[in-house]
Amino acid sequence: MKSKILILTLLFFSCTVLAEEASAQLKKVAVYIEGEIGSTDKSIISSAVLGRMSGNKEYAPFERNESFVGALTKEHDFQLSGEVADEEIRNVGNRLGVDYVVAVSVIISRDNKCHMSAKLINIETGAILKTVNVSRQNEDSSVLTTLANNIAYRLLNKQSK
Repeated sequence: MKSKILILTLLFFSCTVLAEEASAQLKKVAVYIEGEIGSTDKSIISSAVLGRMSGNKEYAPFERNESFVGALTKEHDFQLSGEVADEEIRNVGNRLGVDYVVAVSVIISRDNKCHMSAKLINIETGAILKTVNVSRQNEDSSVLTTLANNIAYRLLNKQSK
């Protein structure tokens, strides 16, 4: 009886250690949304990207988006330019302890078409690992969700182009 308890205890601890090692190997990713759109639309896009990421076995969403955006806001004057330099994104990502940043740029054109472009940036090297561009007629907020889901899927899955 004692040997069965000992074996079960060892199995439990082995599984716990393996699970911790597997989760430690996940790459932490922050999401940054930029563009001349409202905060509600930015939240919709960010939530969709984070939601899609939550099922990924290689990348883990890192929930510090408000800290991330706040830190970028202090370093960059958004009123003068709608874009933040990759170097600034890298610096803030590095300080927040993430491995990667998904930077999504959103433009709603005059003909009400939504254009999203996104890039996956390695914080350590500064390399842009993958870029994705999508666009669609902007009928309602579900279009933002659909495009953001598509971007996240295509950025984080190796088989996708």
